[in-house]
Amino acid sequence: MTTIRRNDSMTTKTNVAATAFVLLGAALLAGCGGDKAPEVRPAGEDVACVTATAAVRDMPLTVTAVGSVEPDVRVQVSTRMMGWVTELHVAEGDVVAEGQRLLTIDDEDMKAKRAQVEAGIREAEAVTANAETMAGRFRNLYAAKAVSKSQLDDVETGLERARAGLAQAQAARAELNVHMGYLDIRSPMAGVVTRRMVDVGDMASPGYPLLYVDSMDRMKIVARLGEKDVNSVSAGDMVTAHVSSLDRATFEVEVARLIPSANPGSRTYDIEMPVPNDGRLRSGMFAKVDVPVGTRRGVLVPRTAIHERGQLTGLWVVDGEKVARLLWVRLGDAFGDDVEVLTGLDGGETIVLSSAKPLAEGDRVVN
Repeated sequence: MTTIRRNDSMTTKTNVAATAFVLLGAALLAGCGGDKAPEVRPAGEDVACVTATAAVRDMPLTVTAVGSVEPDVRVQVSTRMMGWVTELHVAEGDVVAEGQRLLTIDDEDMKAKRAQVEAGIREAEAVTANAETMAGRFRNLYAAKAVSKSQLDDVETGLERARAGLAQAQAARAELNVHMGYLDIRSPMAGVVTRRMVDVGDMASPGYPLLYVDSMDRMKIVARLGEKDVNSVSAGDMVTAHVSSLDRATFEVEVARLIPSANPGSRTYDIEMPVPNDGRLRSGMFAKVDVPVGTRRGVLVPRTAIHERGQLTGLWVVDGEKVARLLWVRLGDAFGDDVEVLTGLDGGETIVLSSAKPLAEGDRVVN
């Protein structure tokens, strides 16, 4: 245990200076509007105390990455056909089911093409039926030695051509039906319509986004990590995410993926963490993520050792002569029942956790 030792020749001077410091500190504390300063009494009494040792420990070194809440799955709904938007069946914020109609694009041209295709199919069916009848007759004639083999082959060839023409017409109808499906836009999944990019009367173009449908059951937090820390993080690491706009919205989540390419403007790297949605999370909410990037050495003391006087924070330190000295410190993060001391302690010092009566500078600590 590291102890604080003082030269005996300076003890008296130190006690006088310490007493003056306490009086000055009490006056300052009263001026700061803090708690009422304890009554000053003669120093040097024996006071029973419970003590502990300021511990030096390895603590996680974390950085805070900022980001936002996003849907785990977002679908951009578009079309492969060009046409005027004639109907909108949903609005932003609507909950939709898989296969539900979203919007309709003008299909008059496609209806005209469908009529042509259907007419072509009927013609091909008629030609095929006639070719089958002719082929049947010629087979009978060939069996009766009334026609030659070449004549029968010509009729059979005509039948195959008729059948091929019918198949081609039917394939055109199937293709047309596919294209018609691009005019009656339906939701590819269950979710929420978060953005609508067109109105009735707008021209829809191939590949141009019409709507966005987000899955709201699971969300993800996408945060941006600096290039200095990116090599300290990998998929599977556990991080702590905070959505500051919501009460009790802190999540212990796993890093699902780390995007290896930096964002060109900010030179940061995206990390993604899926989070369950309890119904409160919305796309675009601000989030902060505490990301462990290593460890650091720090001094920890029990929280009960800390005394607050207005804006000042201190604790009682016991020196090598068992004398209590009030030490003002600066605190860091809390770790359970302990708190980190950033300045004032090196670790190994004996500190007072509790005392039988309020301590005064210069009191002797008795265990």
